[in-house]
Amino acid sequence: MNAAEVITEIEQAGGKIWIEGDRLKFRDTPARLVPLIREHKAALLALLKEEQAGQRSTSPVSVAPEPDMAPQTAPATVTCGSCVRFQPGTTSLGIGVCLATTNGLPPKEQREYLAAYPMAPRRCPEYAGSAS
Repeated sequence: MNAAEVITEIEQAGGKIWIEGDRLKFRDTPARLVPLIREHKAALLALLKEEQAGQRSTSPVSVAPEPDMAPQTAPATVTCGSCVRFQPGTTSLGIGVCLATTNGLPPKEQREYLAAYPMAPRRCPEYAGSAS
């Protein structure tokens, strides 16, 4: 994946990426894209600076799934406990950890509950399916 495709993925996921001075800033970006942002940081900075100056290439970038991959959609409402990225706490039905984020809390944009409760219903962009 190149820098232009990373920007497209972020925008399609409802996130934002921009530069302030010489720093790269992003918000509401799915956790799965953070490693790609780090990997392509220099190219992203250059591309966004070009965009700011009005020089960005207008060639369309299409991101399509591999032909043998079936499209996957997250259920409308899930629980933290049904996700394979949920690590249970030490007590039954106690607070656990969301492994999809760096801080262990549920993704910020879907944080109706401020902790990863196993039975907390939510709409989660990082839902990774059930363990069964």
